[in-house]
Amino acid sequence: MSLKRKFFSAAIAAGLVLGIGSTSFATNGYYMIGTGAKSLGMAGAVVANPQDASTIIQNPAGIAWLPSTMFDIGGAVFMPPRKMNGHKSDSNVFVVPAAGFAYNPMGCNCGTPHFVFGVGMYGVSGMGVDWDDSNLTNGSMLQKAYSNMQMMEMSIGGGYRVNDQLSIGFAPVFVYQALQMEFDFDVGNNPWGIPTGVHKESLDTASAYGVGFDVGLVYKVNDMWMVGLVYKSKRWMQKLDWNTRPDGFMFTSDEVKMRLDMPRQVALGINFRPIEPLRIEADVRWINYHDVMWEPDVSGMQMLAMTQNGPQPVKMDNWPFHWHNQWVYSLGVEYKATKKLTLRAGVNYARDQIDDDDLYMNIVSPGIVETHVSCGLTYSIAKNFDVSFAYVHAFEHDQTGDVPAPFQAAFGKDVEIKMHQDTIAAEISYVF
Repeated sequence: MSLKRKFFSAAIAAGLVLGIGSTSFATNGYYMIGTGAKSLGMAGAVVANPQDASTIIQNPAGIAWLPSTMFDIGGAVFMPPRKMNGHKSDSNVFVVPAAGFAYNPMGCNCGTPHFVFGVGMYGVSGMGVDWDDSNLTNGSMLQKAYSNMQMMEMSIGGGYRVNDQLSIGFAPVFVYQALQMEFDFDVGNNPWGIPTGVHKESLDTASAYGVGFDVGLVYKVNDMWMVGLVYKSKRWMQKLDWNTRPDGFMFTSDEVKMRLDMPRQVALGINFRPIEPLRIEADVRWINYHDVMWEPDVSGMQMLAMTQNGPQPVKMDNWPFHWHNQWVYSLGVEYKATKKLTLRAGVNYARDQIDDDDLYMNIVSPGIVETHVSCGLTYSIAKNFDVSFAYVHAFEHDQTGDVPAPFQAAFGKDVEIKMHQDTIAAEISYVF
């Protein structure tokens, strides 16, 4: 990669959020580990173990194993304290709603061929950071970086129960995406001819829509073993489009555009029931971040690259974040302690997808946590009504990366980011 391109990507990265703004959750990269309190309590290990109507998001084939028509509604509070070079982010509490509905005309978990319809709307990914301090980068130019992205998915589809052992499912997916960002550079006297003072660069919220699809299957080997498999296609998004007033520092046009597609995924789950009240599931998931987060397309932007010959304005057509693909491993345990009470616990691990050398390009997309643990429960209040709760903790992950010499004027000699996460979720389910 050229020196000019690296400088541009590093500076712009200070304003991009590729994570959860108002749709925040415990994350693998920028994807939440589960949808709803029940799947969060299992640490996301539910590909072969249908929990509720949110199964339409996790694996549409699983919805054909739900015993009745049901409606789920809930929400969560997400708290991700973060520090950059010792400075705290000002945004640390987020709330996300979730809702799903499954219609089972048979009213049973039976092998008679039938179709179960499902619809769900959930916050699935994103991340928002608000770094704001006059000494944010230890005396370098960057003083503030704020960004907020929301990514919501709505699935409308369902699963077909072929027989007592097999179901297949398909669901078109509709995506809403919104991004806002601002970042400030304080430029003092310099030998490059850049105007002195604070350059406040901001883009108001822009929205984009996209489509994709999910296809999956669930196969019951016997009373002890079940297998689930799901393929989630790439989400093909419109370009985010902002109207701006070019100032010659960062924006070269009165229109700035950026495309942020969402990655494809493949997940396999194996569910084991050694005794009637106990379920144990192990899942492995592959997320194709490299395809969409290596060098996303941009237009209408530039950056002054610091070279030996002085500042060189360079128009950019891509944005190298250099995210790697991610493998996610999750293990969940579910135990029906009594007729009314079900207990859950889980662990989820995914190696950080950002190399140390690229950390300074991702200072406000720090989806760097690796290990989550979870617990949860469901309690049946009445025959057709139950409540669920979950708690998820992502252990603190500390990552430090050196900044190349040409970019130290903006970011300092190195960047250190610390982050941990806590999520509390609640859900109400009604069975018709």
